[in-house]
Amino acid sequence: MDGSDRKTMTMREPCRGCSHPEGYITEVGAQDVVRCLDCDRFCYNAPRTETGKKVRSVQTTHELIKPSDRARIIERSNGHCEFCGRSGRESPGGLHVAHMLSVDDGHARGLPDLVINSDENLAAACAECNAGQSSRTVPLRMMIHVLMARLKVQE
Repeated sequence: MDGSDRKTMTMREPCRGCSHPEGYITEVGAQDVVRCLDCDRFCYNAPRTETGKKVRSVQTTHELIKPSDRARIIERSNGHCEFCGRSGRESPGGLHVAHMLSVDDGHARGLPDLVINSDENLAAACAECNAGQSSRTVPLRMMIHVLMARLKVQE
């Protein structure tokens, strides 16, 4: 990538390596990284508010899950995280509704939103488990654990 492709900016503080005040933003994974425009040294990870990208939050990410769906999923789990077993009352962030097959992976496989947001793909998750999973698909071993626990409840 040459310099013309870079989005330049004035950094919060000058580069610690060369004291240059300007940097550029590059994306590494899902993170926006600010590097020095002069010496190319890593300076800091920039929050979305600083880079102008839409801020992502758990609450605004999946508008297709209705409050009634959320209530039903949490009720199915008896108010506990389906991944770690913690009660929603014990979790500082309460319980969230998480996708076992991520929305991105579901769309990549050509699945419609109706299937991606179906009860079978949704799980109650404490804030820590949900945030820790990010936008990745739950590992198969964990999916099996959740599905086996659901089968026991139905017996």
